Amino acid sequence: MSIPELCQRLQEAWVSRVISESTWGYPLVGALHVLAFAVFGGTFLIPYLRNDTRWLRLSGLFLVVLTGVLLFAAGAVGYYESTAFRIKVVLLALLAVNAIVHQPHRMKLHYAISLALWVAVIFASRGIAYF
Repeated sequence: MSIPELCQRLQEAWVSRVISESTWGYPLVGALHVLAFAVFGGTFLIPYLRNDTRWLRLSGLFLVVLTGVLLFAAGAVGYYESTAFRIKVVLLALLAVNAIVHQPHRMKLHYAISLALWVAVIFASRGIAYF
């Protein structure tokens, strides 16, 4: 099965159709996605939350991934064809690589790269709606 066929099947799944065909499904999942991103990102940006709330960070990450998958499933065919979406996926892969290979003695560089990549992900995400 090819990737476009897989995307078509995913888009036709019942949960995808519930989200894409309802009045509030897609906007609600999209809003939860942004809120989860704010929770996840906020745990890194607010210094006193860094060490105390690992569970909050992991919960935010879980919700970002879950809502992102649901948003993708609701329009998988269109997203697969979107250049901005493909750029976003590459940027997310680079974020994962950066998280895996960072070196403790180069933390400032690691944080700078992470921040730049996250900003690029946000811009690519917004580009999906227009390109």
